Amino acid sequence: MKSTEHDAFFKEAQETAGRIAAENGRLKELEWFLDTALVRFYDKYLRNRNPQVIVLGDDIPAEWLYAVCDRPFYVLGGSLGTAHWADELTPRDTDPFSRSCLGWLMNPSFDLTKDALIVTAVSSDSRRKLISLLRGAGKKVAALDIPPAGLTGGAVGCYRDQLAALAETVGRHTGKRLTGSRLRRAVRRMDRARRMRQRFLAAAEGADGLITGEAALLVGQCLYFAEAPDEWTAHVARLCAELKALSGRFAFPKKDRPTVLLLGSPAVFPNYKVPQLISAAGMRLAAAADSLSLEADLALPKDAGRLSLDRLLSHIARVHLQTTSTGARVSNDGLYSYFRYLKERYRPDGIVCHILKGQIEFDFELPRIEKAAEQAGIPVFRLETDYQYQDMEQLRIRMEAFGEMLAQRNLSGRSHKKTA
Repeated sequence: MKSTEHDAFFKEAQETAGRIAAENGRLKELEWFLDTALVRFYDKYLRNRNPQVIVLGDDIPAEWLYAVCDRPFYVLGGSLGTAHWADELTPRDTDPFSRSCLGWLMNPSFDLTKDALIVTAVSSDSRRKLISLLRGAGKKVAALDIPPAGLTGGAVGCYRDQLAALAETVGRHTGKRLTGSRLRRAVRRMDRARRMRQRFLAAAEGADGLITGEAALLVGQCLYFAEAPDEWTAHVARLCAELKALSGRFAFPKKDRPTVLLLGSPAVFPNYKVPQLISAAGMRLAAAADSLSLEADLALPKDAGRLSLDRLLSHIARVHLQTTSTGARVSNDGLYSYFRYLKERYRPDGIVCHILKGQIEFDFELPRIEKAAEQAGIPVFRLETDYQYQDMEQLRIRMEAFGEMLAQRNLSGRSHKKTA
């Protein structure tokens, strides 16, 4: 690879990390999260990293994954540089997420797939095409089909059987056989991580002015970038303690800004252009719907010690089918249910629906969300973009107009209350 190409690949990540560091300078513990995300863009790290298992996307049950693999390497897209590397490998209408993922796995600079088994869910037509391209290039891919039907007994049984079969495939590659004890330990690890994430979100909400929306988003996504969930959980605990200590020592003025939810296509590091635009337009990012948020609390049943492996897998299958957000489902009830939870939890002033060009599965549920938001009196702003930065000025103007409209609504509402 030409040095200029690698420089551009690293520069995007460096600029995003630098901006977050500058805007959150009081938080020393945040440095670990910035380093954890940024190291994935270092040439030396990528050349020496030789993962056993690469996870394409984030719709594989994490509890199941950590029962059969110690250090999975997640590929979630997010990089304009890797998207450019895949330009000649994909059709022109391929979405940015798929392009970026393919660029991570097939490029002239580093080869993460040399000894790896790529594991993914067939969660959309784009993912299906991506699997075909990777297999056509000789990569080892193991795929998990998500049943399109609702939460029926047949669908749960089918999903459970696929998880069991996929575990055998991954186990042969990693040397870790799926057992009930390993699955129980993995469930407990992920349960601790999710509970810590909820604790962190509550701490960040109470520390407005001390931590930005981009920083909060990065902290959550670093669970996928960390070497182990336990390491991430420990650092989040320290960050929560730091937020509490700083909030107690200093009085940070809370800005009177409209709060918004970010729904639709996930914004993945380093491409935080939409969260950046939200902040620049004078709005506060209350929450962003990412896959970790959508995963339900998978606490073990009280009699877990006596449950068979098959019944534990059925428990995981049932909960994930109920909460998963994927275009493979006929009705995306998981995404809609989570939207309703966020709406009640944060009482947002507005909703920004981020659609990456080509990810039409996120558009399918938009009318349903718009209708529910309209009934609640919450404006929705649909924003379609890609990983390019050329449209930043155009998007900035539109985002500022949306923010001003929300601010005026809030001002009118307060004036109405005073005169009533």
